[in-house]
Amino acid sequence: MALLVICCIGCGRDISAAEWTLKGSLGQQLQYNDNIAMSPVSKESVVGYLLAPGFQATRKSGALDIGFQGQGDIRRYDDSRWNCDNYNLGLNNDYRVRRSIFSLNGGYTVSCSYAQQLAQTGILVPNSQSTNYRLAPSWTWQWTDRDQMILASSYSKTSYSNSLGGIASNTDIGFSGNDTYAVNLSANHLWSRRLSLNGKLVFSNIQYTGSDSSTQNLFGFQLGTNYTINHYWAVSASGGPVWVDTKQSSSGQASSLSLGSIANISLNFNGQLAKFSGGYSNSVNPSAIGQTLQTRSIFANYSYRLSRHVVLDLVSSYSRSESIGGQSTDNITSQFNRSYFTASPGIVWELEKNWRLRGSYSYSWQDYQQDNNVANINTGVSDSNLVMLSLNYSWDGIHGFPIKN
Repeated sequence: MALLVICCIGCGRDISAAEWTLKGSLGQQLQYNDNIAMSPVSKESVVGYLLAPGFQATRKSGALDIGFQGQGDIRRYDDSRWNCDNYNLGLNNDYRVRRSIFSLNGGYTVSCSYAQQLAQTGILVPNSQSTNYRLAPSWTWQWTDRDQMILASSYSKTSYSNSLGGIASNTDIGFSGNDTYAVNLSANHLWSRRLSLNGKLVFSNIQYTGSDSSTQNLFGFQLGTNYTINHYWAVSASGGPVWVDTKQSSSGQASSLSLGSIANISLNFNGQLAKFSGGYSNSVNPSAIGQTLQTRSIFANYSYRLSRHVVLDLVSSYSRSESIGGQSTDNITSQFNRSYFTASPGIVWELEKNWRLRGSYSYSWQDYQQDNNVANINTGVSDSNLVMLSLNYSWDGIHGFPIKN
């Protein structure tokens, strides 16, 4: 409702002074996956077709910017059990007054949850639908020309419509949704043209849903810096501790406190023909298995322009996820440990101004482990090979400019 009110107010004022744009895109993809479920026991190969329409509408004026975007991801496979529909709607608003910027961002996502399952659990279960609502207001205050303060908050609600056929193979166990509230207070200081410093205080409350759900409070701080080395190279780093206070809702156990950490380090190169980005990340986030996971990952992305219309790229990452702050008895998953690696080389042909053809191959490997007292056929080492051929079209759209009297 708040997003709708701001949108209506913004569209109803200063229409003649506003700049607006409307853009669109359409992606299509043929793919073959020899182990879509990442199973170490029995591999299921599928052939699929993906259709991804999208649009973006923006309106900018002197004080108010409004952006609305929508994205679809529709997948059909020769095995209909794996058919998948994803839809994402988002609204971004920025209101500027003097030294302050008030922002309100929100969105609604309906997903077959494959993305969450692969990122958080490593196991893909068909016919498991997820819904996510998110709302994130924030206030940015330009204290001085070099100093900036940001107060940001967010609310996210994730739920799953299919509660059966989840992680453990010997029980009717599904994925666990959660309600997450977060508040962050951060400050940025521009030390010089090349160097900036930042700090942040973080707090979040995670309430897992389920018959024996848990509540976790995360609080901590982090310090960071951004440094531009030269015209081509830039580096950024941030990190700090985070404490996780866990309380089981119905077990009667006392709350437990554990220590985790947050860290991000990245190195970026932007040349005329080549681009590179790499780094390390350590994050603490809620997951679909009713546990808060600490995930450490390293990544490296590289692209090189072979000719005017041909680009070679490589995307790769390795991550290690572990339970932190107690385990969920609802999902009987006990301690969760998972190592995951993926590498995807590809080549892009820019056929025309708005047309791109991309051929790519993706290899994924994981080692999924749980405590020995949990019977689960999904534990073990597995891998998959995915071959993709994509054709994408981007529409420049239509534009409107201020009317001069």
